[in-house]
Amino acid sequence: MSRTHLSSAAVWGLYLFAAVLISSPLIDLLATAWPPRATDLSWRYGFLGLAAGSLHTPLIGIAIAMVVANVEDHVGALRALGIGCLVAAVALLPVLALWPMDVLQMRDLRAPEVQRGVVIGGVIQEIKYVGACVVLGLLGVGCMQMAGGTRAARVGSPGILSPAAATRD
Repeated sequence: MSRTHLSSAAVWGLYLFAAVLISSPLIDLLATAWPPRATDLSWRYGFLGLAAGSLHTPLIGIAIAMVVANVEDHVGALRALGIGCLVAAVALLPVLALWPMDVLQMRDLRAPEVQRGVVIGGVIQEIKYVGACVVLGLLGVGCMQMAGGTRAARVGSPGILSPAAATRD
């Protein structure tokens, strides 16, 4: 028995689950930080600090959508995911530069006994940003490569999900 494709209900269920994982943390972040005040250091520091903690759940959603699109040979979805990931990675580049400056400014506004904690927290958030930026870049490039290849190249051969594995049963 060969199962190289998911049922359409499972595909749409997984895409919907991925969309929820991608959008929910972003909606929560925007609702928490509304209205935007990008010129206010305290708001920007709080927003970017919260945003760093909201990055990983959307990445899981993107990975789920990417796997489903690959298994189901949805080339358009792979391209859209790839472009979205690359745009998000590029959008994070200014944050990688601005966040450390905000941390240093915020540190100077705090009492001496908590300044070290502000810096340590800032370093942890910066690591999250760097990680997310690298992952988004790699996923974006990977999606674009998979969208450009043949189905056999996207699925892989031989492997659990490959046509060659289906014929071995």
